[in-house]
Amino acid sequence: MTSSWKFRDHEAEWRLFRQRVNLALGIIFLMLAVLVAKLFDLQVVQHEYFASRSDGNRLHVQYVPPERGLILDRSGVPLADNLPVYSLTIVPEEVDDINATLTSLARLVALTETDLETFDNQLRRSRVPYASVPLRYALSEEEKSRVAVNGHRLPGVRMEPQFMRNYPHGDLAAHAVGYVSHINQQELDALDETEYENYGGTTHIGKTGVERTYEELLHGQVGYETVEKNNRGRVMRVLERTEAVRGSDISLHLDHRLQQVAEDALGDYRGAVVALDPATGGVLAMVSKPGFDPNLFVTGISSRDYGALVTDEVNTPLFDRSTNPYPPGSTIKPVLGLAGLQLGLVDYEFTINDPGYFQLPGVSYRWNNYTMRTAIGGGHGITDLRKAIYQSSDTFFYDLGHRMGIDAMHDFMALFGFGDNLALDIGYARTGVLPSRDWKMETRGEPWYPGDTINSSIGQGYMWATPLQLATATAVIANEGRVVRPRMLKSVGGERWDFPAADSLPDVMLNDPDYWRYMRDAMTMVVHRPYSNVFRDYGTAYESIARVDPEMSYLLAGKTGTAQVVSIAQNIRLSTDIQVSDLNKDHALFVAFAPAAHPTTEPQIALAVFVENGESGSSVAGPVAKRISDAWLLDILRLDLAASPEPLPEQRPGRQPEAVAGTDEAIASGE
Repeated sequence: MTSSWKFRDHEAEWRLFRQRVNLALGIIFLMLAVLVAKLFDLQVVQHEYFASRSDGNRLHVQYVPPERGLILDRSGVPLADNLPVYSLTIVPEEVDDINATLTSLARLVALTETDLETFDNQLRRSRVPYASVPLRYALSEEEKSRVAVNGHRLPGVRMEPQFMRNYPHGDLAAHAVGYVSHINQQELDALDETEYENYGGTTHIGKTGVERTYEELLHGQVGYETVEKNNRGRVMRVLERTEAVRGSDISLHLDHRLQQVAEDALGDYRGAVVALDPATGGVLAMVSKPGFDPNLFVTGISSRDYGALVTDEVNTPLFDRSTNPYPPGSTIKPVLGLAGLQLGLVDYEFTINDPGYFQLPGVSYRWNNYTMRTAIGGGHGITDLRKAIYQSSDTFFYDLGHRMGIDAMHDFMALFGFGDNLALDIGYARTGVLPSRDWKMETRGEPWYPGDTINSSIGQGYMWATPLQLATATAVIANEGRVVRPRMLKSVGGERWDFPAADSLPDVMLNDPDYWRYMRDAMTMVVHRPYSNVFRDYGTAYESIARVDPEMSYLLAGKTGTAQVVSIAQNIRLSTDIQVSDLNKDHALFVAFAPAAHPTTEPQIALAVFVENGESGSSVAGPVAKRISDAWLLDILRLDLAASPEPLPEQRPGRQPEAVAGTDEAIASGE
């Protein structure tokens, strides 16, 4: 038997082992080299990139919204201030399920549909990551406690202290002061890049009135802060902060006491009052009634409350009657009378025989003198310009307007601000309508007719003016031609605010300065001319003002006005069998300035009163103006106006210029 033996080659095995070990070591060293290279890349090459990403996970830059500036009246009383409140907010990036979180919060605090709708709109806005979105403002103490107790199961939910806009006087001066509310997307889109950045942490913006006009001053400058947050999103510390710049406090010419008197004087009537300081043009009071509570809009007005405001078609509380136009009626007669004097169409001795109506040559239609006296028979008889003012003779102004023509009427009335908005910072005020031939052709596609001029001469027809314009024109008369542009803003941060000199307007220059005195006397007789031995020959506002208060310590110059809402025949108006709807009753107007003709005191107030469907300018609007003038002159300014009272106009002589052509030929002439 043969067997074979095979011996192990230890040297070969050792070589194989060393080869395998070397290969393994090579792979290990290669992997270490790759790892080192990667670490080098991460730690050295890309250090700044990953460091910034790391900081991004824990460091956040967020806006610091500025506190809005206050709006003060002329004596420093706040008309709009800020209340410190706690608001409920949500950081969306820290919430897994927004809907579930909202459902949980609804069990803890009262959330309305408006709150949820506003939150949803804010959520869709372009914003900084990890910036909180407000859900509910002004939490009560009980609501704050509920949220705090349940905070551990509400990640991303915060209670943040902030200031909320507040209007301490409620609806007082609501249209003039305006209100703030949530910024909408349209308003955001209208901001330029710098403005957009400045509103990064702000949820509100001025919507109307002064709040909107002076938004740039009131808003302030946004601030920033860099904060460190933990993995739950809670702020651990503030690393860097740039403080927000608070908005400027602004003071208005408006006086809250006079504003309250004016609103109370209107009572339950719908209407408007505008009172100006003739010296500066400052708006002392600006009433539109009924008003609304601007606080409703700050936190988001409910659909029910908003619906109640916009569907009230009779009271229309959101409609600003002080800056929207109406037919001015006879309140324009003083301006038209000055135009007649200036153009030489009348003088102090010029008279007509007023039969109670006016007819154009060759025309059978009669324009009746719109007075109760005409309705009971007869006109005003022999009437000069002064009597035409204090008795408000329509026939006199039909004649004057017809002879003057619409072109001259338009050009002269434009000097007093009609057809324009002269206000420096009430840009939303309407311009009304100062009609002309060109205006009618452009807007109606029709030529101008002589009858159009007749209607315009008593503030009817196409003539429309705002209470603000009527007060402005009255201030021009009080200033004897000096035109002051109405203004709301008085000072900023305690420093007087001066509008640019370029915003001033030239004076109304008349051929004879005595015309101003003559018209002032005529307007004073509207209020103060008592009964005489001539039948019913007294001022249209005498019975409702001077006769009621025979001890008046100052003279009030005024002019009554009544503007038709719809054309109603006089026999229907006076009929006791036919009832005219309240909404079809005439508007009542009254313009005035005071004190008139005082030896030591210039006029301190010029005002216009408009009472919607008030029917009588003398008995309804006149007493409102008297109450406002009394409050301003006697209670607020505390003037001693009884020290050296001047005599009534009819008790002192007036300089008489030469007479112009007689009336018969003038009335028969065409336009």
